Amino acid sequence: MLDNGFKGKKKFDFGKWITGGNSKIYLILMIVVFVFLLFALKTVIKMHQDNIDNENGEATSEDVNNDITEEVTESESNYVATNMSYCIKINKSQNFAVIYQMDENQEYTIVVKAFKVSVSEDASVGETFISRKALWWKVSDTSYCRYASKLDNSEVLYSAAYYYNETDNSLNKNSYNNIGNASLDGSIHMTVSNAKWIYENCGINTPVYILDNFDLDPGVTLEEFETISSGYRDPTDTK
Repeated sequence: MLDNGFKGKKKFDFGKWITGGNSKIYLILMIVVFVFLLFALKTVIKMHQDNIDNENGEATSEDVNNDITEEVTESESNYVATNMSYCIKINKSQNFAVIYQMDENQEYTIVVKAFKVSVSEDASVGETFISRKALWWKVSDTSYCRYASKLDNSEVLYSAAYYYNETDNSLNKNSYNNIGNASLDGSIHMTVSNAKWIYENCGINTPVYILDNFDLDPGVTLEEFETISSGYRDPTDTK
C-alpha cells in the first residue's frame, strides 16, 4: 500500500511544453541554432572560395610568367655595360650598322665597327636608346636570339635566330643567311659576334639612331659576311 504522502513521477508533456510558457525559450533556442548553422555554412563557403581564388591566383601567376617569357627568357643578363662612349647608327634601307666612339670633343666621330644587319621593315625610324639586356631573347616558341639589347622603341638588337633556348648549336641558318637583307621576323638581327660586342660594350642608355638611309664615312667598309650552307652554329661564335 502506497504512502499517501508519496506522489508518482509525472510524465513530461513535450507538446504542452512547447505551447506553454516555454515557447519563448524554445523560439530563442531555435534562432540561436539557426544563426549558428548559417554562420557555419558561410564559413565553409568562404573557405571553399578562398581555395578557388588561390588556385586562380597561381594560374594567373603562371600566365604572367608565360607572358614575360614571350619577351625575355630566364637567362636575363646580370651584366650591364656602363660604357657610354658609343653610339649606334643603323641604315634601315641598306641593312647595315655603324658604331661610333666619342672623340675628345664629346662628339661621335670615331668609327669602331661597321657591319651588315637585318632590319625589320616595320622598325621605327628615329632616335632611341638601349633600355634592357638579355643573354637570350624569346621571339616565339621556336625562335630565340642571343645577346639582346632592347631599345626603348621596342626594337631589339640581337643575333640571328636559334631554334632552342640556351642552345648555341641550334642556329636557324635561314635567319643567319638573311643578314644584310630585310628581317624575316622583326627587329634587328646580326651575327653573334657583333651582337655580343654591343651587349658587352654599349651601356644602358647608349643612343641608337635608326635612319632610312645614310652613307658610310670615307674609307669605312663593312665587315665581310659569308653565308653558310650547313651546320647549326654561328661561324662568328668563338666564345
